[in-house]
Order: sequence, then structure tokens, then C-alpha cells
Amino acid sequence: MCKKSTIQKLPTYRSIWNLALPAMLGGIVEPVLSLTDLAVVGNIGYNNFSESNENLSAVAAVGIAGSLISALVWIFAQMKSAISAVVSQAYGSFRMRNMASLIPQMIYFNAIVGVVALLITYFTSAWIFEHVLSAKGAILEDATAYFNIRVLGFPLTLITFSVFGVFRGVQNTWWAMVISIIGGTVNILLDFIFVLGWWDIVAPMGVEGAAWASFVAQVLMFLLTIYFLVFKSGIKLIHSLRINFAFRELLLIAGNLVLRTVVLNVALMLTHKFANIYGTVEAATHAVMLNLWLFSAFFLDAFATSANAMAGKFLGACDKDAMQRNLNRHLMLSIVVAILLSALLMIFHSGIMGVLIDNEKVWGFYPLVLPLFALCLPVNALAFALDGVFKGMGKAKFLRNVLFISTLFGFLPVLLIGDYISPGIEIIWYAIIAWMLLRGFIPYFYFKWWIKRF
Repeated sequence: MCKKSTIQKLPTYRSIWNLALPAMLGGIVEPVLSLTDLAVVGNIGYNNFSESNENLSAVAAVGIAGSLISALVWIFAQMKSAISAVVSQAYGSFRMRNMASLIPQMIYFNAIVGVVALLITYFTSAWIFEHVLSAKGAILEDATAYFNIRVLGFPLTLITFSVFGVFRGVQNTWWAMVISIIGGTVNILLDFIFVLGWWDIVAPMGVEGAAWASFVAQVLMFLLTIYFLVFKSGIKLIHSLRINFAFRELLLIAGNLVLRTVVLNVALMLTHKFANIYGTVEAATHAVMLNLWLFSAFFLDAFATSANAMAGKFLGACDKDAMQRNLNRHLMLSIVVAILLSALLMIFHSGIMGVLIDNEKVWGFYPLVLPLFALCLPVNALAFALDGVFKGMGKAKFLRNVLFISTLFGFLPVLLIGDYISPGIEIIWYAIIAWMLLRGFIPYFYFKWWIKRF
């Protein structure tokens, strides 16, 4: 039974922005890095090759390898959302002393999981790209080389993101923003140095150079994260062999979110697989558009981050009115920002694509999916804001089931039937829209039902 422990301030637009803006600036760093890799390879060329097909192969390779890295991060970094939910509820009910041993145990757990995932994927990456994602020839070779370097920093990334969840739980998104921006800036600078070469000091490394730039940034971000946690956060840490009582709850939340994210990433990988089947131009176009989609997703996910932190705090305080206002105001802001993003993309699409890739074939192809892409963003805003609320409430099992239903009854039917009737990358984006509609509206109506019974 929930007992209201204290009166919490109702969420205001200002308090939401105080959490969302740093999360937004920090959250877009990851997709910016992937877009920078694509832009450097797509505009400058690859290993001094000038033929367009070789250039497109490199772009497609970075696209699918980057997507696999993102998939691994999303799947295994769900401890970030789990620890955020547990810590924010403890923060809202003034029980932070119970977190002292849980946080170090969470870090050790992520280190072990990260090393295991690194070893498995490092030795199977070529097989995955060839047999799962249908990559061939130069795309297969470049994707494997890029991935096998970037994945070396994967354990450090898992720990970094999980500690970001701790910061979020105590209603602080500024430190994650600072760390992400520093790491992202270093990554972008090194992208140009390593890919192009720097005088006679650094030889041009092409696609592999982009991967090494990301690895160096991962190491730097990890070191900064540990510094902020240990020396700046003020959070008491106890290293104990006795398992914290909340660790089981943490694993249950993370486990359900991992299962959910596995299905999510299988769906995204299927979009690459179908695009690769349709052709090299289609694969390169889809790689660019999906990375733009991921950029917008991380941008909008800032509101999910804010909703997550506040939902956990208000649930811990048993404040029904604050929980309802938390959802309403996050939805309003998120959808408005999504519409603005869609409008900007439709107006400045030629300039944006010109920056990302220098290829006339892609320039002539992407307008086929641009309206669908723009339509998808407000739907994404609805889904992501609700994701954040339910993650903060710790309802990972519900989110898992929603993702399963949306994939089985929205994404897959549209993709497979559409491919059979009229194959093309437009079908991929119709499937994504159907997927996101179900991911948004099912949680919305469930929350309305749940809050009445709270």
C-alpha cells in the first residue's frame, strides 16, 4: 500500500525543461556521432576511392555497423532505465541510503555483461552482417572492420550509461550532458583526423579511422563519468559483497526492458535487411534516413528522460495529481517539438542531405520517404514520452508486452505484406509508422485506466 510521504511540487514546464534540455543536448550526441561518421565517409570518400558505388558501399557499411552498435547499447544498457526507476523512487520517498551498495553492484554487473557481449559479437560480427543483414562484398568488409573496433569500448559505454541513470534518478541530467558533449566533440575532431589523416603524423584510415575516433571518445566519457559519480555527486557508495535487497527488482526491470529492446532492434535490423535486398542505393538512402530518425528519436527522448525521472519521484511520493500532470505536460512539449522538427526537415531537407552525403542517386531517391519520415516524428513523440513515464514507474513488463504486440500486429504485417505487394523502401517506413502508432496509443489508454485506480 502506498503512503504519501511528503507534498511534492507539481511539475511545471520550467522544471520539465530543466531536466529535458540537458538530456536533449546530451542525448543527441550519440546519433550525431553516427551522422558524423556517415557525413565524413559520404562526402570525403573512402580510402581515396572516387567511384560512387564504392562511396555508397562505405556509407551503407557505416550505417549497418553503427546500427548494430546502437542495438547492442540499447539492449544491454537498459540497466540505465532500471536504476533510474529504482533510484528516483527512493529519491522521492527519501530512502537514498538504501542505494549505497546497489550502485557499485550495478556497475560491476554491467562490466561483466559488457565484456561477455564484446567477446561474443567481436568473433561473430562478420557472420551477422553477411547472414543476418545480407551485407556483401565491400559493405561486408567495411562493416566488420568498423564494428570490431567500435565494440572494444562497449563495456565502458554500458557503465557510462548506467551511471547516467543514477544521475537521472536524483533529478540531475546536467552531468550526463557535459560528459556527452565533451566526448562527442572529441569524437568529431578525431573523425576528421583519423579518416583523412593529419599531415605526416596520422595516416588516413578511412572507415576504421571513424571507429577509432568513437573508441577514444568512449574511454574519455567513461573516465569523466566515474569522476562525477565519485567526486561530485555526493552519493554515498558502499562496496559490499552482500547483495542489495533492491538488486533483484533492478534485474527484473532491466531483464524485461532487455527483452523489449531485443525485439525493437530486430525490427530496426529488418529494415536494413530489406533495404540491402532492394539495392545499394536503397541501402545507403535508408542508412542515412534511419540515422536521421535515430537522431530525432534521441532528441525527443529527452522528454522521456525527464518524464522518467519525475514519474519515479512522484510515484515514490504517491502523488497522483503530479503523475497526471507529469504525463500531460511532457506530451504537450514533446509533440510540439516533434512537429517543429518535422517542419524544419521538410523545409531544409536538401541542405541537410547535402551535408550528410554527396551522391546524386541518393539525392534523387530519399524524397520518396521524406514525407513518411516527417509524419512519423509526432507519433514518436507520443510513444517516447509514455515510454519514459512507464519506465519511471518501473512497469517494464507492460512496456515489453506493448513492444511485442506492436511488432507482431503492426510492424511485421505491414512490412511483409507491403514487400510482397509493392517492394521498396517506402514500405519500410509505412511499417515503422504502424509500429509507432501502436507503441504510442496502447500505453496512453492504459495510463488513463491505471491513474483512475491509483
